[in-house]
Amino acid sequence: MPTANLRSTVDQRTGRKIIRADRTLRTLTVIGIAVAVFVGVIAIVYTESFLRDMRELAQVSPREAAERVGLVLRVVTTTAAVVPIAVGIYLIRVALLTWRAGEFPPPGTRVLRDTTVTTGPNTRRWAVFTFIVAVMLLLSGIAVTLVIWDLVADLLRSGTDTVGV
Repeated sequence: MPTANLRSTVDQRTGRKIIRADRTLRTLTVIGIAVAVFVGVIAIVYTESFLRDMRELAQVSPREAAERVGLVLRVVTTTAAVVPIAVGIYLIRVALLTWRAGEFPPPGTRVLRDTTVTTGPNTRRWAVFTFIVAVMLLLSGIAVTLVIWDLVADLLRSGTDTVGV
């Protein structure tokens, strides 16, 4: 029996609200995964070539090779940090909406498969758990980026100290 929202129905057996799967979201998810795999394959192929070039350059100019490797490490780390930070931000939004609405998934959420809506005290627990996971993702994405940037800077500094010896 459809409710006001065309994407949700009520299960006749249990009487619980069900949010129907969103086909567009499924399609976008499959496309996103395909793009990520494609980019990953290109990165692997490029990495082998890049490392070979850096080994050759290191024979001629170790400092320049170290600077290039450091730059690539910084770019890769910063780019990779986008994923946990974006997921963290999204999960904070979901946690807040879940807390306010008292149901999970919160109203208006698109889902990959038919999902039964949870209500009651467990919903608040899920909201708190989701918020904690979100904060951990945010902090780890930021922390790993900062640590790698600092590590690269330290390695480059230590490399300049020994190059002139």
